[in-house]
Amino acid sequence: MTEKSKILRSVGFVSFLRSFGYGSLWSFVVLFLTEKFHLSLTFVGSYLFFVGIIGASSQIFYGALTDSYGRKRFLFLGQIGQGFSFFLFGIGGFIGNVIILLFSILIQSLFSNMVFTSINTIIADIFEENERFKGYAIQRALANLGWGIGPTVGGIVYELNDLTTSFIILGLLLSLVSIIFINIPETNLRRNYFKFSDIIEPLKNRLFLFYNIASFLTFVVFGQLTSTYPFYENEIVGISVFYIGITWTLNGILVGIFQYPSAKKVNNQNAFYFLIYGSLIYGLGYFILPFSSSLIILFISIIIITFGEIIYSSSATATAVNFAKDNEKGKYAGSFGFFTNIGRSMGALYGGLIFSLTADYKIKWFLIFLLSIISSIIYFIIFKNKKKKIF
Repeated sequence: MTEKSKILRSVGFVSFLRSFGYGSLWSFVVLFLTEKFHLSLTFVGSYLFFVGIIGASSQIFYGALTDSYGRKRFLFLGQIGQGFSFFLFGIGGFIGNVIILLFSILIQSLFSNMVFTSINTIIADIFEENERFKGYAIQRALANLGWGIGPTVGGIVYELNDLTTSFIILGLLLSLVSIIFINIPETNLRRNYFKFSDIIEPLKNRLFLFYNIASFLTFVVFGQLTSTYPFYENEIVGISVFYIGITWTLNGILVGIFQYPSAKKVNNQNAFYFLIYGSLIYGLGYFILPFSSSLIILFISIIIITFGEIIYSSSATATAVNFAKDNEKGKYAGSFGFFTNIGRSMGALYGGLIFSLTADYKIKWFLIFLLSIISSIIYFIIFKNKKKKIF
């Protein structure tokens, strides 16, 4: 086995466990806080947005720091911290302390973003530009297999009222997994001296700045999957958490199967088409939800959402990192992570505000779909300007 394969296998395995933990337990946090602790959806969405800003901002620092001090130590620390956040949430739920629950969500965001940034930069280090689409696809396919298995397990656990114990057990497991990083090599061999100006350096690239804005809007739509989507189906339509978990499992399995074949077709010349069409298809999957209250439309919706995600994500991260020079990949990965994580967190707030309007749900879901349309237009403009070299 080559060194490259060994490293990819290690980060892929961690991505699998990370997604399993998020899919099986963390994706039910909104329902847990609103149903068990009677917090309003608007409050939970606002808090998740606040936490998202803190966590996303930390990614900018993590990216620049990994360029200066290496990837491995941040990956190791982030994995331990992420496991601790799960453990702490379980303790908070067990004793019924909302403050501990909210604090653990903040800790999870900080350490999860550390892991996410480290993994993205490690893959960028070990693969050349056109190879990165496939490298990220393999890592993402493994991550989504974890997401595919997780929600069904989580749905059963949620229905059995055993969420807190599961958080404690999984938290310990996630921390112990950090041991596998001891034997992987450091991939960043060209270090920079860290300067605070490094944090905003990537945004001086105007093309990359507009790319991040479009990605932010797309991820606001992505954020609906674990916020308004389960809330709408469970509270408004009346579909059980178990079936919602099944749709998330279908999402993960389909991504796990089709992500790599899709990424094999991507290169630097056609990547923006994947972003444009993927974002549109993803938003369309949500837009069709209010046209029927049957289980059939729920599964059709998740299939459309999933294939939009597969198409979009085949290009998104690799395209962002490919804007960077060899010794700046961490900064660019961190900047991209900042915008997309803020977008995903904004999704819960945006969706909560949209759902508080006194309007038909067809209008509400269209206002979410509208963001996909706008982001696709921005990607199209960037693509055309890039070809003409206007920026």
